[in-house]
Amino acid sequence: MANDKRRRGSGRVTPRAGQEKPAPAGKSRARLPGRIGPFERPNAEGPLGQVGRRPSSPFKLLAFAAMYVACGIIALIALKGSLRIILGVVFIGVGLLWLRGAATAALRQQRRTDDDG
Repeated sequence: MANDKRRRGSGRVTPRAGQEKPAPAGKSRARLPGRIGPFERPNAEGPLGQVGRRPSSPFKLLAFAAMYVACGIIALIALKGSLRIILGVVFIGVGLLWLRGAATAALRQQRRTDDDG
């Protein structure tokens, strides 16, 4: 099968070693717009923003913990057979994980207020 591509010189795109491409005359550096999509350009003199997500509220985490523990207790009481033990233990275990998260968030919040004030 014949090659239908036409040859246009050597096909080399990058300059050879020691040769530099001359800068185009009359072109200056492009200016960036003040707004990129829905976001404004960051202000170099302004304060730095918070990186990452905001920490969760300890009260919200405590509410989730109470809800899961309550569901675990209801599962232990209302369901029949071995399913009640499995679901009760899983719900209570997840509730304890939420409780640990609430305690950690409360400690971090307390530390931040102690360091600031």
